[in-house]
Amino acid sequence: MGKKKTVREANRTGGLDNTLIFSAIGDVFIGGTVRLIGGRTVASDEQLGKKAFDKVLPYFHNSDFNFCNLEGPLANRGELQPGRSAALRGYPSMVEVLKKARIDFVSLANNHIMDYGWEGFAETTETLRQNGIGFSGGGKDIEAARRPALVNKNGMTVGLLSYTANVNVPLGFQAAQGKPGLAPVRISPFFSPDHTNKEDLEALQKDIETCLEKVDFLIVSFHWGVSEGGTHTIALHQQSIAHHAIDAGADLILGHHPHAIQGVEIYRDKPICYSLGHFTFAYFTAKEGFPKETMLFQCRISPHRIHEAKFLPAFISKKGQPEILSPDDPKGSEIVVLMKKLCSDLGTKLVVQKQTGEIIFKRAAPSAPTKKI
Repeated sequence: MGKKKTVREANRTGGLDNTLIFSAIGDVFIGGTVRLIGGRTVASDEQLGKKAFDKVLPYFHNSDFNFCNLEGPLANRGELQPGRSAALRGYPSMVEVLKKARIDFVSLANNHIMDYGWEGFAETTETLRQNGIGFSGGGKDIEAARRPALVNKNGMTVGLLSYTANVNVPLGFQAAQGKPGLAPVRISPFFSPDHTNKEDLEALQKDIETCLEKVDFLIVSFHWGVSEGGTHTIALHQQSIAHHAIDAGADLILGHHPHAIQGVEIYRDKPICYSLGHFTFAYFTAKEGFPKETMLFQCRISPHRIHEAKFLPAFISKKGQPEILSPDDPKGSEIVVLMKKLCSDLGTKLVVQKQTGEIIFKRAAPSAPTKKI
């Protein structure tokens, strides 16, 4: 009996049966406290938080790799940082939710992960390590913050690099030599359009080129865009950063922070998810009027290739629990119609697979020009 081929070897000969499934969701904040303006603290239900993913677990369990953006520390330690109008801190026990959903790696590069300082961040990374969950986007210094998370399954190594464009709120979240913090791609209206920091883009491209030597498939995650109230509008810097990342060799771009789903662009045959929305966000979803429409993004992958990209519409209940909807469901249909419009603006069309409830992303036409944002 011959030796079993690895995924890399099988796909060199077109063995599509050996592709793996990658699943991604956006912002996740499960249970904890939200400190609001005026010092008012609102506690969420820890036991209810532990059930946050219960209705969607089969989708994660049928996937080979699972990702989310962990929006806020899982910690008891740390002090509330100055300048925060709203600070998030989840119960450390909420790591059980990630583990139950078989989340393989998370992005920590966002504007809430250091709300309780380096102590809260360090406790979070310690908890993730103890539970076998990879992370990227932050660390004890800039070198650690730019280090990828690596996950190997079935002979295939997938890497995750993570960055945030929101390091300046408050000042001090950015990592540097000898200083803990987050991996940045800074933006400012004072930079010339596309409003991005050129040195950070050069560092991003170098990180990608270095990481490609270690992985079969590279994902780059960005916390970017505009979040106020939840918006479907893509900011100028998002498209520029995404194109730079793919030009450097990234295989898939995952965006989050706007608190609303945004369109998906197919650029050089690589999907750019401009915003996956939030998948569960304790307190804010029910109280603050952010959109409750979201999605589960999935794709079939082999080394440096995506064979199919799709999404499943989802809706977040008042209890903060996301549930996958059929495209025939009235609310599911609304999400599909919205995504068709958002994707059309980016030269992407959607094909609804009614038998599975999946919606496939395809380029509208090979010659269709990409609409500039």
